[in-house]
Amino acid sequence: MDQPIFWSVLLAVAVLAVAVRRLVGRPLLGRHATPIGRPALLVAGLSVLALVFHCTAMFFGPWVDAIPGAQGPADAVRGLGTTSQIAYWLPAATLVLAVRRIWWPGLLLLVITAVGVGITMYWPFALTTHLGWLAAFIVVGSAISATLLGPAPATGTRHDDRHPARTG
Repeated sequence: MDQPIFWSVLLAVAVLAVAVRRLVGRPLLGRHATPIGRPALLVAGLSVLALVFHCTAMFFGPWVDAIPGAQGPADAVRGLGTTSQIAYWLPAATLVLAVRRIWWPGLLLLVITAVGVGITMYWPFALTTHLGWLAAFIVVGSAISATLLGPAPATGTRHDDRHPARTG
């Protein structure tokens, strides 16, 4: 962990996005917000966890290796081979698919930043270039969660359930 300020700021951005969203209680761009159901939210959350593991395995190796059973998968990620690429591209693509119904500019930014992270990780780019794309990806993802994702409608609230003839 050679960039403590960098990682601290990114963590603060993510925490701030969650805090603001919980404080306000609704998506900040309500007019453009898209409801997301529990299955899509679960897929998105698991995708983010997989991406966080990939990132921590790369940048916080000693911390990840201290977790029983994590060193083998972390070594595969750090090897930057096929396994590492699958461990990045599959959850990145799954995340995009999970939130594919969000307002198109947000989805476009998510795709562009995810591709930027992947390209700068697996092709010969300077670490600072990769960290810049990684920061953009985290900021975009945090902004999407705070501004564009709304709760799915509660079950049993379909339009025809509120019809006057159906109320007792």
